[in-house]
Parts: sequence; C-alpha cells; structure tokens
Amino acid sequence: MHIFFPCFIACLLNAEGRLSGWYKTITLHCIFRMRIIPVLCRYVVVVIILVFSSIDNKKFVNAFVSSKVHNNRLITQQQATSVRDIQGKKKVLVLGGTGFVGKHVIDILKQKDIPYIATSTNGIDDTIKFNITDDNASKQLLDIYQTNDIGTIVSTIGCIFTDNDDYKVNAASGQTATNTFKDISSKPKYIFISNSPRVRNACNIIPSLNEYARGKEESEMLLEQTFGQNTCIIKPTFIYGGSKFGTKPPRLPSFLGEVIEAILGLYPIQWLSEVLPDILGVVLEAPVNVQAVSNAIVNEAIGLCDNQVLDTREDIIMTASKRPSIPPSDNKLSTQEMDARRDELKTILSTKASEYTNEQNFAMLEELEQLKPTSIRPTEDSLLDGRWDFCFDVEPDVGTGLIKEMFEGDGPNWMKKILDFDGVHMEIGDEQSTIQLVVSVKVFEKDIAVILHTSLTTAQQYNSLHMFREKFEGIEVNGFRLPYPDVWKKSRYLEFSYLDEQFAIARGSGGEPHFLLRGGTE
Repeated sequence: MHIFFPCFIACLLNAEGRLSGWYKTITLHCIFRMRIIPVLCRYVVVVIILVFSSIDNKKFVNAFVSSKVHNNRLITQQQATSVRDIQGKKKVLVLGGTGFVGKHVIDILKQKDIPYIATSTNGIDDTIKFNITDDNASKQLLDIYQTNDIGTIVSTIGCIFTDNDDYKVNAASGQTATNTFKDISSKPKYIFISNSPRVRNACNIIPSLNEYARGKEESEMLLEQTFGQNTCIIKPTFIYGGSKFGTKPPRLPSFLGEVIEAILGLYPIQWLSEVLPDILGVVLEAPVNVQAVSNAIVNEAIGLCDNQVLDTREDIIMTASKRPSIPPSDNKLSTQEMDARRDELKTILSTKASEYTNEQNFAMLEELEQLKPTSIRPTEDSLLDGRWDFCFDVEPDVGTGLIKEMFEGDGPNWMKKILDFDGVHMEIGDEQSTIQLVVSVKVFEKDIAVILHTSLTTAQQYNSLHMFREKFEGIEVNGFRLPYPDVWKKSRYLEFSYLDEQFAIARGSGGEPHFLLRGGTE
C-alpha cells in the first residue's frame, strides 16, 4: 500500500531508505518556496511510475520535524510515561561517550531526561577517564558500577583502520565486562555495538580486517555468556551520520549517507545484494543513520524494548521508533477529559492543521496516538476496511509536503493539460489483508488510474494488535498489470498507531506518522 506514500513518487524509487537527501541538498527552499522541484515532478511522475515501480517507502527526510515540542501550548499535562520511571531511575553507563555513536546516545539521554554517566579514554566533556584496554580496567569498571547505581551499560567502543590494535580494542568490551561481572549475581543489562553477519563474513575474507572482526566476535561471545538474556547485541552494516567525512573509522556525513541509503534501498539493488556473495553483497546493503542506532540503544536501555539481538537494519529502525504509551492507571485525565482532548486534536488535525507548524502537528499526532481507544485492534478490526484519504495539511516530513505541492501547486495551464493530478487515496479490504493505493492523474486530459497493490499479514513477531507486515505485490495502470519480478516483492512493517471511526494514524517501518481521514465512495 505504501502508506507513506503521500510521497508516492519517491516511494516508487525508494524501498526502506529515505529518498530525500538530494532534495535537502538541492535545498528545501527550492522545494517549498520557489516550487521548482514540485513543478518539475508533476510532469515526470508518470515516467517514473512506469520505469521505477519498486515501491516501498519508509519515510522522507525528517528535516522539518522534532521528536517533541516542549513548549507547545497544545500539549496538555497528559504525557507518556516518563522514560525515567520506566527505567526505575537507574543510570545508563555509556562507554565511549565522546565517540561517534556515544555522543548521539548521550544527546538522546539528555533530551529524554534519563540519568547517565559516560566514560572516555581522556576524560573530556564531563566524562570519566576510563581506558577499557588497561590492565586494571575491570577494577575501574566495577568501581564505576557500584558507586553510581547503574542499570544498563552501553559499549559504543570500537576501532577499525586505526593505529591501535583492532583486535584488542574490539575484544575489550567483552573481556573487561566478563572479568568484572562473572562473579556478580545481579548483573546490569549490557548493550554492545557489533556488526552484521555479512560484514563479519566479508571482514574475515579481507586480511586487513580480520582482527577487527575477530575482536567483535569475541566480545559478542563473552557478553552473551556473561549476561545471558540481559545482553543486547546491535549489528548494523554501515553507520553514517553527522556533518563530516571520516577515514579512521570510515564515515559518511548525513547528506551523502541519505542519498546512498535511498539508492541502495531500491528493490532491484536489494535483490542484487541478497544474491551476491557476502564480500560483494554487503557493499550494496543500505546503511543506517546513527540517529536510528542511537535511538534503538536508548529504547533498549530504558526498557521500552527487550531484544537480545538486532541484526537487520529494519529491526534497528523499528526499535528506534518505539514509543512509550500511557497505562490506564497512570492516566491523569478522566474519561470525559480524554474524549474531549481526543476530539479537539482530531478537529485541529483534520481542519486547522495548516494554521500550525509541522512540529506542532507532529506533536499533536503523537499525543493522539497516546490517547488511542484501548478497545481498538486494527489487525483484527473491520473498522480498518474501507477508503482512507491522506490529510496533506498535516506535514510531518518533506514527502507529504512535496505531494501537497504537486496536487495543489500552480503551473502553466498548457502543462496541466499534459499532466495533472486529481488525487490519491488508499483502500483497505478483504478483512485487513489487502491495500490498494489509488493515484488518479490526467494525461492529455485523459483519466488514468495508477493502482499500487500490497498485501497485509499480522506481524506476529511484534506481538502487537497494531502491527502489520506489508508486502508489495505489483502495480497496474488503467487495469493493465505491469510486469514486476517476484524477487522485487519486498515487505516492511506497517503500524496503525491510532484508529477510530473517522481517523487513523499510520507509520511504516518506524517512519513518521501520517494522518488519514475516512473517505467516501466514488
């Protein structure tokens, strides 16, 4: 269905990645002020649809979105359960707090008001000086643990292509933790950043990377033996992010990483990556943003998720997107107040969203998710069936804004006679098992319907009444089914995080929320 397909154009090109880095690079000003990109897109979209029909988007760049608006006058005192309460007020210990991933983890901990302490080899930036490869590292770690009420230890320590001993540094997390906690009965949770099996296999083939892979593998084994089910091993392929290039270790900045993530997320390239040997296929696997990795770490640390391993990019992103909910016992509003607030939010989002900023709309969507009726079970509820229209006034990301510009954007009348957009909606049917995304356009004033077909199954592994597994099945134009190889029929997660008789909120593979309105029949 491609629910985030209020961005259907880019979705046609994009699988699980984010086809938006190059939009941002061209500058968002051009997109939303000068209207150059939307106007051009209006007249090439049909070609794109016919040529690049590998649709499955996760999200576009969330450049306009903040995760929460703290001073938003629309937000009531009802908030999600404090992550500090979830974690029991114990601290998170971040080993390698001044490193690439470590710094992002600390930033998120600060934003969420989660108590933490951090270490670094030189003790800068308010960190504790701690070298995990020292002979007395186990004693130092035990002292830090016993004197600071630690609930979770996160090791972001690692090195590759450096002047240090790659094996020694990468194995030290497991060795030091084992020596520290092997005789302690009550152990903290331990989260370790490792690498994917395909990366490991490729590194074992390349002599210069053998020691790096051997060190990571040893840490994994020791940590799993020592901490058992309290271990979480996160295994990304390649992490990108930040604003600078790096060589030691290799690092791509966000603007370039997003483009690569989008390109390598294309279905044909995904398929090619899967069939190639590891040494070649891993090069074509889409990387993951450091922000997603860091959010996944924090959600594991505070107990929102409880995974022992995250070994795919999608699982990392899904874990990163996990949100706290409000247990009925913690709800500070009466039933009447909740109903009134829910109605207020729905009215604003459906009729007045354009009067507010993207950040405010995003915050209202998240609040509405927290106020969802507990009786609604989208994966089992026929209420989900029917037509749903996208609310383009609610723009939590660039993709939705782009589509809005394409449908409402101005252009020369002679061009509109060549190609013009009439609308886009989705239809859910067959007891929540199928979705059709219907894009209506006019080409030379002739009506054309482009229908994107997907199937839905309950995502059993998430044990959720709101989560589906969505698989792209094909595309048709005016009743003609276009050839589409079975190997390109990939799938992703789709969550209906809110549902009632009139409104729904949907997120695909951990993406930003999109607001849907119950549509009529044509």
